[in-house]
Amino acid sequence: MAVYLLAIVGVSILIGSIYEKNTFCRYVCPVGYLLGIYSKLSFLGWRVKNKSICDTCKDKSCIHRKYHYNLNYKSCGVDLYPAKIEDNAHCILCAGCLKTCSKYQSEPTAGRPNPQITNIGFANDLFKLKPLKIAEMAFVMIVSGFVISEIWSEWDITNQYLTFLPNRVIRSLAISNNFVVGIIKGSIIFAVFPVFIWLIPFLVARVAGLSIKLKDYLLNYGIAFIPIIAAAHLSKAILKTTSRVPYLRHLSDDLSGMNTAQKIVEGEIVLTKMPFMVNLLISVLLTLVIAGGIWLSIKVIKELNKNREIAVSGKSFYLIPALYGGIFLLMITGWRWLIL
Repeated sequence: MAVYLLAIVGVSILIGSIYEKNTFCRYVCPVGYLLGIYSKLSFLGWRVKNKSICDTCKDKSCIHRKYHYNLNYKSCGVDLYPAKIEDNAHCILCAGCLKTCSKYQSEPTAGRPNPQITNIGFANDLFKLKPLKIAEMAFVMIVSGFVISEIWSEWDITNQYLTFLPNRVIRSLAISNNFVVGIIKGSIIFAVFPVFIWLIPFLVARVAGLSIKLKDYLLNYGIAFIPIIAAAHLSKAILKTTSRVPYLRHLSDDLSGMNTAQKIVEGEIVLTKMPFMVNLLISVLLTLVIAGGIWLSIKVIKELNKNREIAVSGKSFYLIPALYGGIFLLMITGWRWLIL
């Protein structure tokens, strides 16, 4: 993680030295890219209140180049014109356009500032069914493997299944270098596993007689993986947050946590177990979140099958929520319910 963060900082400095404005945030930052993909599920979006105001606006301060580098009131740094924003994928919500629209007006207008947070409806961008770009598809595929690792590593049993193949390869090649071991594990878990999972519905569809190109499948039906990925990531966040509950009672005594950590190691402090009702509530919440992701994925596939007017039934693509969603739902069921 330290190496990864140092690399991100280094790349951001390099990109910032070569290109102008917020190029790193817009085109390179993996966090921004991931948030742009997850924002397809948002019910809020950055839009203008009235496009006619933008049409008659003469100063165009929200995108004017002379305000690009103003310290506070600066125009859009990622080359977006607010009146033409139709989804959440690229806006980084800096609110620069809002400030310049308010500050720099050639003719005062009652409707300005015009940009604002707008209720667009839950998962509105997702159900536009806009195909992924090749780079987006590759990124989503890698993240789909990442969240499997994040969730399955929580339980010893599933973690053993997750690491079985990487460990087998490492042992057979007699590799001891930690860096190479990490590369092999990462390649298998983040690339080989997701590619295999993504290809199964496509191969079944082809065997069933469905005429669809691999590229069309990946770019169109790859959207159906997004809600399940987001649900799994949210589940990991819930697990990380709730796992801190036993430590909270010691927070006021030791804000840095250093003394508390030492006492835990030495056995002077024994952490209390999570109460049964809290564990039950967490289990219910995790199950609902994963089930919600699967439900959204099913709805996406239903709409894709309908809109693409496929001559042969596209039922094979329901394997996406069945297989990929099942990976998480079965793990949560076995870990949180069968041993509750």
